[in-house]
Amino acid sequence: MSVYSAHSRQTGDYPTRPIRYILPNGPGSNADLFTRIIAQKLGEALGQQVVVDSRPGAGGMMGIDIAARSAPDGYTIARGNLPGLAVAPHVYPKMPYDALKDLLPVSLTDTGQNLLTIHISVPATNLKEFIAHLKAKPDQLSMASPGVGSVGHLAGVLFTTMAGVRSIHVPYKSAGASIVAVVANESQWSFAPIGAPLPHVRAGRIRALAVSADKRTPQLPDIPTAAEAGVPGYFSTNWAGIVVPKGTSPQIIAVLNKAINKLLSTNEIKDQFILQGGEAAPSTPEEFGRYIRSDYERIGKIAKIAGLRVD
Repeated sequence: MSVYSAHSRQTGDYPTRPIRYILPNGPGSNADLFTRIIAQKLGEALGQQVVVDSRPGAGGMMGIDIAARSAPDGYTIARGNLPGLAVAPHVYPKMPYDALKDLLPVSLTDTGQNLLTIHISVPATNLKEFIAHLKAKPDQLSMASPGVGSVGHLAGVLFTTMAGVRSIHVPYKSAGASIVAVVANESQWSFAPIGAPLPHVRAGRIRALAVSADKRTPQLPDIPTAAEAGVPGYFSTNWAGIVVPKGTSPQIIAVLNKAINKLLSTNEIKDQFILQGGEAAPSTPEEFGRYIRSDYERIGKIAKIAGLRVD
């Protein structure tokens, strides 16, 4: 029996046709990999194809806006992520959608760490030494980020603010590009989602000093958290989940949530996510909603401190 048959009377045997899964990121990104893993398994669980529709642009806002404007019938779902739901509203003065009102949470799907890395020429082997180096050379080292308002940029801003240091911000077009800049010593350090710098760290091309969340990551268990390593209270993480347009029925959300949580709880999915630098994170719709609102408020404070605005 499929996971949705128990709800057939309330949902009209939903789904009866393919589901569009909007991805507000470009192909080849970690977000793309996570989305395609979920799409395949979700399609198998629901008995209908789940088709990934990549719609990058405008810092992730383009894809989320398409989802927000779609019919609330359960046949359009989207990868709702931190940049599009909690960062963009505080960075862009004109938003095409209301992140807290125009979309409904279905489930958190994955979380991930940001990793602080430095070029191997920087004379620091741990976070305290790096902070001391930055204090000795204010505005002389550059911080690469995946772009203005990106999770990596915000992680870096929070770090420099809490550590009391100054650095020049150099935005790039992607996490991968920002890490290549650090490898080439065009920029000396970066905070970026862990999937981008991980291969370079393992190859010895750059040095990892700290992870951004409140626990160590299974990908680099010997690397301390920033809070452990010298910046008490530091916390910055990435997350994404599935959202649907406002007006989607609670019954359809329940069908999707049940299927998503089941697949995210399997060892197969957990292992695949860890290999790509993330962690599976099933949740209830209510828990994901609280997650979005909490980071919306927290990021708003960081953006205000940093004066982040894109006109």
